[in-house]
Amino acid sequence: MSSRRGATVLLLAWLVTGQTAGCHRPGVQEAKIEPGRLVRQGWDAVDREDAEAAREAIRRLRATGQSDLAAVLQARLLVARGFFQPALDVAATVAGAGQPQADTELARLVRLVRGEAAYRMRNYPVAEREYLASLRIDPEAADAHRQLAAMYYDAGVIPASIRHLEETARLAPSDHRPHRLLGLIHNDYERYDDAVGFYEESLRRRPDQADRDEVLTELAACQVKLRRHRDALATLGELGSGNAPDVLRAECHLAMGQREQARRLVDDVLRRNPDDLGALLLDGEVRLEDGDPAGAVDPLARAVAAHPRDYRARLKLAQAYGGCAREAEADGERAEAERIRSVRRAFADLHQAAWDAPGDAEVRRKLAAMAAELGRPDLEKVWLEAAAAVAVTAGGTTPPTGTPDAAPAPAAER
Repeated sequence: MSSRRGATVLLLAWLVTGQTAGCHRPGVQEAKIEPGRLVRQGWDAVDREDAEAAREAIRRLRATGQSDLAAVLQARLLVARGFFQPALDVAATVAGAGQPQADTELARLVRLVRGEAAYRMRNYPVAEREYLASLRIDPEAADAHRQLAAMYYDAGVIPASIRHLEETARLAPSDHRPHRLLGLIHNDYERYDDAVGFYEESLRRRPDQADRDEVLTELAACQVKLRRHRDALATLGELGSGNAPDVLRAECHLAMGQREQARRLVDDVLRRNPDDLGALLLDGEVRLEDGDPAGAVDPLARAVAAHPRDYRARLKLAQAYGGCAREAEADGERAEAERIRSVRRAFADLHQAAWDAPGDAEVRRKLAAMAAELGRPDLEKVWLEAAAAVAVTAGGTTPPTGTPDAAPAPAAER
């Protein structure tokens, strides 16, 4: 998991709402449910938070005698507005659709809405059961794959999330968002080659997507990690000036021996944001390479002050102190850097354990505690929620597990 969680949360919000649930394939809903257009209109209205348009679709469905479809749509609107138990009560009024033997499109939509309500209530075992029941009715239903991908991601069951994202991408070949989240996941686990391919496919599917600049920046960062500096510069050429893109440009120029260009970019970033970690590290690195350890102390000490749990900053500061014959301070920074690195390695090992044990809440609680130690309250919250999601419920329901796959190596150090 990385600091890109904010972007991931937005993607998950899309995955939950997605596109119209009843039109995963052209013509399917029309064949099974006569007023398919009204259902699509109402479902889309819920997704764009237009409650009045959704209510109009519900009224028109009732007027045409489609009370069961109206109830399903009303239940989904209630879920979207946070009224989960009332939504389940309304869904329960649909005649026979919620019975285990039911295999109609109406039953599939009821399962989907019940799964969404359970997901929003963080009752992931029940959500998993409903989504999988929906898929048994129609294995090609992209909406169920979307929601399962989001649920498994939240629960830290990454292999299953990846599998359902890939199915979503296959069933919705023009949609860019599954590949965008696949890029984020593989980037977090340092599978940079795979991440590059997913980011590029997302951009191919929709070059003008809303978060295009973030995707390009993440793509370029992966290319830098792969030492594809010319490719990274070409990717960054599609972006304007900004702290993250300019730091990446500086890294590329420095790696290619273009020190003056790198120096100018670093100075520009630090003028805009004096505490930018990447720029401070590059500033110190350039000064160390120039044989100026005394000059490197200032930016690296500022990096440590602003980002005290970053082991790279402490390690470079130790190098600068050593170059100034300040051995006691160098030893202190090296010791703290090693301690932080050790915690981060343990954090990475626990990520692997969480991958291998998708139903283990204790591993996720340990990850939350270690995230707090690393000064990452965002990741602490993520893992606490994941622990709650996979914990066995009071009624004895088993936690979501997905299907185990081979795990990529998690990020040991950032």
